Amino acid sequence: MRASHAILSLTLTGLPALSAAAPQPLLQSAGGEIIITECPPGGDDDPFCRAVAASGPEGQVRLGGGYMQVSLLWAHKSDPGQPDALVLGDYGGSGGRADLYAVTFTPHLSYRRIGGERFDSVTVDETPGPLRLSLPFDVEFFNGAPHAGAIVVPLPVIWSDGDFALDFAQLTHRTYSPSEFDFRVLAVGAELAAWQDKAYPAKHLYPPEAVGGTPVAATALVEMMLTGHADQARDLLDRSWPRDREQADKPVEGKAAFWAALCKAVVEEPSWKRFRLDRLPHADLIELAAQAS
Repeated sequence: MRASHAILSLTLTGLPALSAAAPQPLLQSAGGEIIITECPPGGDDDPFCRAVAASGPEGQVRLGGGYMQVSLLWAHKSDPGQPDALVLGDYGGSGGRADLYAVTFTPHLSYRRIGGERFDSVTVDETPGPLRLSLPFDVEFFNGAPHAGAIVVPLPVIWSDGDFALDFAQLTHRTYSPSEFDFRVLAVGAELAAWQDKAYPAKHLYPPEAVGGTPVAATALVEMMLTGHADQARDLLDRSWPRDREQADKPVEGKAAFWAALCKAVVEEPSWKRFRLDRLPHADLIELAAQAS
């Protein structure tokens, strides 16, 4: 299990002070502070390596390290039941791998951590009320896509009962009008037809993988799956999938394998389990297809 996908809750009692060179305050408040420190000896020896720590009345703790950059995304807006700060530790690199910390100083110093690739795209809604943010649902390397061609769909997340929680109502509020659906059929169909042209005269389109992936199709389908419209997503694929060049009444082979592989990639993304996305309408279609992959 990658450390970037770890989710940690910690309550501190009587911890000794953290020793680190050249601390830089990131947040100072009446309840506690968050500081940026150099990475401790024995680990990453990059002079630009940074760690982040939090302190309160009970002591101080190192939250994490190995970062190229540490930034404060959000500070407490005096709403009860909210964390005091959101801090992002960015490892650097093209994948956007980062850890997000929600730190609370009182009544006990505690934090939650969630992270992964593309977490440099986290955004926070600054409107009044409960903390709302957008976290990335990240599908990597699907159908031959390069690392730079990841499918990233934002998930609406709220702070609830001391933890990150899916804003289920907001996510499933999304609908697709007939005109938007038809536009997606055209866009996905055009991309898949271009893939077919490059693969011609192959009779089985998937596998093998496309050169450069099929980002339009994958994004359109994953967006619909994650908003509770997997049934429409499958209909979209049925309508967009290319026909055999010699037998126009017959779809080229590989459609079921393509759908199953994409569904497997979706259910294997850590957020699927972390936020219990199997509660979505038509999630059974996704999980059933993933099992067949």
